[in-house]
Amino acid sequence: MRISTAQIFSRNTDNINNANSSLFKTQQQLSTGKRILQPSDDPVATAQLIKLDKEISKTEKFQDNIVVSRRRLNLEETTLDAVNNATQRIKELAIQANSGAVNDNDRTLIASELKELESQLFGLLNTQDTQGEYLFSGYKGFDAAYRYDGATDSYVFNGDEGSRSIQVGPNANIVSTDSGFNIFENVPSQLALVPATGNEFSGRIITDFGTFGEFTDSRGPATVTFDTVAGTYSVTDAQGDPVFGGNPAAELTDISYQQGDTIEFEGLSLVIDSPADGAVVIETETQRTNVLNMVHQLNAALTSINTVGDPQGTERLNEAVNRALLQIDSIESKNIQVRGSIGARMNTLDAQESVNEEYMLYTNEAQSSLQDLDYNDAISRFTLQQTTLNAAYASFAKIQNLSLFNYIN
Repeated sequence: MRISTAQIFSRNTDNINNANSSLFKTQQQLSTGKRILQPSDDPVATAQLIKLDKEISKTEKFQDNIVVSRRRLNLEETTLDAVNNATQRIKELAIQANSGAVNDNDRTLIASELKELESQLFGLLNTQDTQGEYLFSGYKGFDAAYRYDGATDSYVFNGDEGSRSIQVGPNANIVSTDSGFNIFENVPSQLALVPATGNEFSGRIITDFGTFGEFTDSRGPATVTFDTVAGTYSVTDAQGDPVFGGNPAAELTDISYQQGDTIEFEGLSLVIDSPADGAVVIETETQRTNVLNMVHQLNAALTSINTVGDPQGTERLNEAVNRALLQIDSIESKNIQVRGSIGARMNTLDAQESVNEEYMLYTNEAQSSLQDLDYNDAISRFTLQQTTLNAAYASFAKIQNLSLFNYIN
């Protein structure tokens, strides 16, 4: 077979170029520390590496979500702790205000501190996170959780009942915020008297919430029946059985009365005004209130009740304070419950963070086994390729001089 000079030059040039390419590729591998420089180097391993990269990116996002959730929960816990401290102080002031050693002027000073606590609580319940969203507004993050309604003279929840969840693992979601409805509105209800519609009583006061609550649950509602001709009244329970009252306790049946007399039974005090002939049912209802309305109503009671000029002033004060204390207990109980839930979620975040770190470690190891270069093998290959290239250069230099024209004189 005849081989032309052009073929010799072309073939040797191709061989030298291929040797150069192989040497350059090995040099790149040594400089980067990576075995795979492009998908064609190992298509199967490349596909696996792409999948592992996605897993790492997803897990890193989970870790970022954990940081965000932990920050929000820490802020919520701190805020609820401040709310609890404020309610503790309100309880102390309420007990102080109901002391016999405190007069109406002193209670006015106590009310001024309650006003400041009310303002402080209003700010706490409208706390915003680092992104400017209201912490307790549920899904309505950019609307203030609470607003004051002047028409009803009360604080109204302005958010919704939603609680935001965030994914912190492949199959793990954590509630990162709590709605103010769940914390401050959905607290245990308290017994109250339905507003009166007639003129039978000028005053209706619950003097003992525990006793009256037990009576209402087991025998209520009570009915007061007036006989205006005879000038008597009788008190019966829901079954029509007579009710006992007074000290000493006596059956309240056909008791003579005058305007201004007081009927006392089962933790309830009623002041007779201008009754009509017939029965009056003492209806009750359960009411819920938030911490803002609780302190607002207590403040109003302390500034408006006159224990000197009003014969029932002391009883009214006792009712207002005792109602506030019961509401504070309910509010504190809910506060403790939610803070316990926050602690459990924080522990879950810590555990999930450790799981994610372990998963990323194993994933990085899997990547390393597919991607990282074996330096011993690469250095040996580089040396061999370098020797091969040098030999190609040397042989080509000799072969290109093989011509008959070199021997023609």
